[in-house]
Amino acid sequence: MSLGNQPDFAPVHNLQRMLRTALPDDGLVIDGIFGKETEDAVRRFQKSQDMEPTGVADENTWVVLKRAYHHERVLFDKAEPLQIVLQPHQVLTKGANNCHMYLVQALLLALSLYLTQLPHLTVNGKLDAETEKSIRFLQKAADLPETGELDKHTWSHLVHLYRSVVGDGTGVFPVR
Repeated sequence: MSLGNQPDFAPVHNLQRMLRTALPDDGLVIDGIFGKETEDAVRRFQKSQDMEPTGVADENTWVVLKRAYHHERVLFDKAEPLQIVLQPHQVLTKGANNCHMYLVQALLLALSLYLTQLPHLTVNGKLDAETEKSIRFLQKAADLPETGELDKHTWSHLVHLYRSVVGDGTGVFPVR
């Protein structure tokens, strides 16, 4: 059996997948065959983009479709994760000014809306006395050494606590 004699459905399949994403209510079947349904979907897409509705997937149509596809994918995909990089033994100590502190403080502030015993603080990017107090509270609750400093163990607990209390945005428990 020679696969080289088989037709190449990939470009049409990709076209149909992008059309289906860009026109979600269209119901185009993704079958890899450029038939009347696909041609009509190309026309509808072109018309929706104020292009001449020829039904031909020319280069300009592909460029516009690709842009529309990527725009829609962002809306339906999970939000881009944010990786905070703390070096292996990096510790942010009292008085530290660090861009990561804005995020740490924002997470602590959000948690304080649900955990009333967690001290409120001001988001200012500095590991100040308020932030140190909140970090110590978090460390005590996590049975970590109460240093008031941000290390990778404290960060890990903060992220997991945030996800379990506030949620992850998927709409599943917990929803506040």
